[in-house]
Amino acid sequence: MDTTTAAVAVSAVSSPVWLPWLHMASDGAALIAPILGTIWLIVQITSKAREMLRKDHK
Repeated sequence: MDTTTAAVAVSAVSSPVWLPWLHMASDGAALIAPILGTIWLIVQITSKAREMLRKDHK
């Protein structure tokens, strides 16, 4: 329990050092996630359409 408490205390004291980096990483993820999600959705739709077309030809 003391180790956990000490780790939380150290992270709280050092948060001014790593908090800006965490904010920057969050902003980057917020920008990239919708783009990657759109690409993945297009891949899935294309894959399903090809699968359906192959079934129709048989």
